[in-house]
Amino acid sequence: QIDSKVVDSNLLPCALRGLAKFSHLIHLDAVVDLLEVLKKLLENGDRLSTDSCVHCILCALKTLRGPGRDTIPVDMKQYLIPLYGILPRIGIPTNESSLPSTNADDAQSNDEGKVIEEVIQCLDHAFLQRRELSSTRLAGFLKRLAGSSLHCMPTSSVPLLACTRQIASRYSSSSSSKIERMLENEEDIVAEGVFSPDAEDPEHSNSHATSLWELSLLKYHVHPKVAEQSSNMAEGKLLKLPGEAPSKLCAQMKRDAREGHIEQKPMWRKHPLDTTASSRKKSRRRQNQVRFITPRRTANWHLQTN
Repeated sequence: QIDSKVVDSNLLPCALRGLAKFSHLIHLDAVVDLLEVLKKLLENGDRLSTDSCVHCILCALKTLRGPGRDTIPVDMKQYLIPLYGILPRIGIPTNESSLPSTNADDAQSNDEGKVIEEVIQCLDHAFLQRRELSSTRLAGFLKRLAGSSLHCMPTSSVPLLACTRQIASRYSSSSSSKIERMLENEEDIVAEGVFSPDAEDPEHSNSHATSLWELSLLKYHVHPKVAEQSSNMAEGKLLKLPGEAPSKLCAQMKRDAREGHIEQKPMWRKHPLDTTASSRKKSRRRQNQVRFITPRRTANWHLQTN
């Protein structure tokens, strides 16, 4: 009743969270009606908050993974397109969090952390627990995830990049996959058409015609975890599971943000203007020393001639 009568309310995310948790206990006759209500809610996605939209998509994906998934004729596309459209809204402060208050930043970080957890679960149900056959749709999601990582906070960028690496590593083994081409230079990519970043459908974005240039910018991020994840993805390295699982990284980044901790590796380097005596001695020791030895005169009487 809450889902069908209330367009946007504080009770809507709670109701959807409970439905997603007990989706495997929902009767098969009620599943069809529930999916129809969720579809109508997602049609008004502009009027819903980011939290409500993500919970709608997660509830639908979990319900489709439940009993009767083989008998219900539902296309996953009608839930993946709203997920594709909601990704750029991650990390953008809402109207409530932009109001002047003492705990506005804490409330915004907590809401963003909860949304990131739900988005990771949606991506897991959409691409990891099932096999995506459309390489064009997959490339569109990878491009959108990399672009969303640019404007997000490090607490959200690190899990998103880890999830992007996990999805790319799963589908990169396919012979028909074109994901590896997106890691090359745009001049070396041979494709038809032009990339459309404002397309609503990921299959119409033509993401194969561009590259993941966002990784080259994120390599120089001020946060070391963001720079590490982007560099590893650009080099094609696999995730070290379970230590680098997106859900675990999300919890770790939230804890570090709450405690104000940023992991740094100290690198000791000699200043170019340092002219102290100790630095001179070290530089002299490192240089290759060349000495000219003058032979000494010895009494080589047996070589002398009269």
